[in-house]
Amino acid sequence: MTHAARNRKRTFSNAEGGNVAMLSAVLIPGILALAGVAIDTQNTLRQKSKVQASLDSAVLAGALQRQRGMTETAVRADVQQYAGSMFAEQGGGLTCAPVTVTFNAESQDIAGTVRCEQPTYLSQLIGQDEMAFTVNATSTYGIGLVDVAFVFDVSGSMNDAGRLPKLKTAAAAAFDELLPEDRARDGSVRLAITSYNHSLNAGPYINAVTDTRTLSADGSNTAARSNYDAYNDERMIDAATGKRFFYFQRGTCTSGGSCGRTSSYTWNTRRYEFEDTGLRDSCVYERTGAQAATDAAPASGRWIGAGNPRWNFSASSTNKYDGSKNVENSGATGYGVGAYEGRHGTCQASGPVPLTDDKDALNAHVNGLVAEGGTAGHLGIAWGWYLLSPNWSGIWPEESAPRLYGAERTSKFLILMTDGDFNIQHPTASRNSFQQSMDLCDQMKMLPSNIQIFTVGFQVPSGVQRTGDGRTILEYCATSPGHAFSADNGEELTEAYRTIARTISDLRLKH
Repeated sequence: MTHAARNRKRTFSNAEGGNVAMLSAVLIPGILALAGVAIDTQNTLRQKSKVQASLDSAVLAGALQRQRGMTETAVRADVQQYAGSMFAEQGGGLTCAPVTVTFNAESQDIAGTVRCEQPTYLSQLIGQDEMAFTVNATSTYGIGLVDVAFVFDVSGSMNDAGRLPKLKTAAAAAFDELLPEDRARDGSVRLAITSYNHSLNAGPYINAVTDTRTLSADGSNTAARSNYDAYNDERMIDAATGKRFFYFQRGTCTSGGSCGRTSSYTWNTRRYEFEDTGLRDSCVYERTGAQAATDAAPASGRWIGAGNPRWNFSASSTNKYDGSKNVENSGATGYGVGAYEGRHGTCQASGPVPLTDDKDALNAHVNGLVAEGGTAGHLGIAWGWYLLSPNWSGIWPEESAPRLYGAERTSKFLILMTDGDFNIQHPTASRNSFQQSMDLCDQMKMLPSNIQIFTVGFQVPSGVQRTGDGRTILEYCATSPGHAFSADNGEELTEAYRTIARTISDLRLKH
């Protein structure tokens, strides 16, 4: 290479190095500034998220205080103080102006707005000393119009481990949350109750929900059996006495000597009046047929089944006699005597309580609950629905008429409680209690304005029946997994009911 060429190369290299230095001097600060802006922006977004959560909590707390009667001035100060203290705890140099709190009398909304500034660090290289942002939150303090049906399990297992008294305590806590003493009773929040064991007590509504058949004296045993077969799901009234009765069989031993289970008997179908048996004449079982899983009002073709005791009229005397009891008296004894099946006439005394805001009456009803018998949970679900259904408005008292589905600012809730498996159904039902419960819950969820279903399992054993995908009936029926609660002791049961009641109180954010 010539001397001149070497000089030209050296000159080019020096020029190139100078260009790189110049470019570096320009680009590196820009790159650092961009990186700094990104880091400061990320930090500011974290702070904004924290401010949002704090403001959400503040306006929710304010909504609760407003709901309890606090004045707007007091609520505004409370929200500002609460939010300000939470903002101060975030650190990082964050500064926020006082929260602006406004009230909407029409929608009953509380709106909170706050402007904050977050100091920057690396962004100061380009002259940006802080990043500002604004956060908004809105909460409603109007509880709206709420209808709630409580469905309580009063089967025999509720007597174990003091479950029933613990349920009563938990229910009272829920009533206090939904109907606090400092809120006027204006009908905006109404509660209803139904309870179930192996049957359900329709109480004073028995005549309105079941069909009636008035029958003259039977001309023969054959005529009596025919009436039994035709009308056993109806309230049978004796034409002569006007009293409700059911059919049973009385047998006379024709074997001679001692009469045992396999002896020969002459059987005659007779009538037995409810008032002479100690059985309850207001018990009902499930609706069967095409309307089994609907909330159609009771009427022809969709009556609820009247809880008459049942007899097996088979030809074999083996199926008709319990050797431990006198056959002449078997028509009036317990609910499982030989072929005599009386359990559907032995419901508990606690009939339904239609929608009301009378907390004293609700508490009195719950305190009077007693437990015994099997667990026909589908009955409780059905009647919980009936208590909320506008289709049943003609059954309940006028002041307890359920609001229309989809009515403005109206919410409906059903709270189902049990401590075990759904294990009994009427012999005439084509589906078991578990399957009927699934059907009913499916239909409620399909309503144009659905009923939200909360479920509470209290010390439910792990071996209960499950759906094909492994869910219990409580998990299946719940509107969402968050609507299903489980409690292992009385404290957890009370907290579950309180949590549900607070959720129903309809404090909701509107970002």
